[in-house]
Amino acid sequence: MYSVIRHTFDIDVKDKYNSQGEWKHFVWLFDTEEEAMTYAITLLDNPLLTANEHYLNHAIETLQEGKFFQVGRESVAVGKVMGKLQVEFKEEH
Repeated sequence: MYSVIRHTFDIDVKDKYNSQGEWKHFVWLFDTEEEAMTYAITLLDNPLLTANEHYLNHAIETLQEGKFFQVGRESVAVGKVMGKLQVEFKEEH
């Protein structure tokens, strides 16, 4: 199983003097690496990339080769899901 991870900074601009932002982290699961990569490429939607075909092609190539791409505060990665861990926490008295 494979995952696609996206880190993004979401800004809510109420007006030019008042805005707030927060980090958001999203994960999607896929059965194959090919499915995950296909979806990850669709997340390369930053205006800096979509406005320039050369930049977008470089981003896709970098993502396919290194399983990670970042532009500004935005990043997309493809990872292998290692399984669920069983973590036990001990209460201290």
